[in-house]
Order: sequence, then structure tokens, then C-alpha cells
Amino acid sequence: MEGKISLDLTEGSWTAGGGMTFTRVSDGRSLRFTGAHGNLAQRSISMDAAVGDEAANPVDLSTYELDMTKMTVTMPSLNSPGSVEGKPFDTMLTQDGAAVFSRAFGASPVPTGSSLATLAGRVDVVPTLG
Repeated sequence: MEGKISLDLTEGSWTAGGGMTFTRVSDGRSLRFTGAHGNLAQRSISMDAAVGDEAANPVDLSTYELDMTKMTVTMPSLNSPGSVEGKPFDTMLTQDGAAVFSRAFGASPVPTGSSLATLAGRVDVVPTLG
């Protein structure tokens, strides 16, 4: 994961590689998500989405609220990088996210505004020098 964030988590962005593919067994229809992009100020996650063999297009997939009581921020020191660690939190499906699921499979797995996924994670934070 790469990006620039404020340690109070009010601004910045990040990008992560990897992805996931959903495939319906009955007819082989698929939806592939790659390249997650996060915007801390907007509390949003977008991904590149490809329905079947179509070219991937960016879609605003989900939003989230950040409960700072579930976050641990460790400041960097000369001996170690800092870190941001988040305990599990829900992401809510956006209207655009629901639309791409509907285009791929005829329906969205959850209604707009409902929890799409629960995330947790830890990233090391390296301060910029200069």
C-alpha cells in the first residue's frame, strides 16, 4: 500500500494493489475489482471494476465512518516506522457500487447504504524527509 496520510486521519489518500473476482457458477458471469484507492477526507474507497471481459472502469464502491476509538496511531521514531492500526469497521455500499453489482449479476448483494465488507488492518507509516 502506498500513499500520503495525515496522522490524525483527516486527509490524504492511499492506493493498494491486488483485487478480487466474483463469479456466478450457474452462468459464469463475473465482476472483477482491482486497484483500491482510498480518500481519507471523503471516507471513500474506489476500485477499478470490470464486468465480464469489459475494460475496467473506476467506481466509487463504498464509504465508511471512522471511529477513532478503534484506531491506534503510533508516531515514527529514529528506530522504527510509525503505524496506523484499525480494528474492524464496516464499509457501506454506495449507489455506484450497487449499480456495478447489478450490471454484473442483476442485483446487488446488499442494499445501498448497507455493510458491504468489514475491514481491519495495519500499515507502517514512514515520514517524509526534507
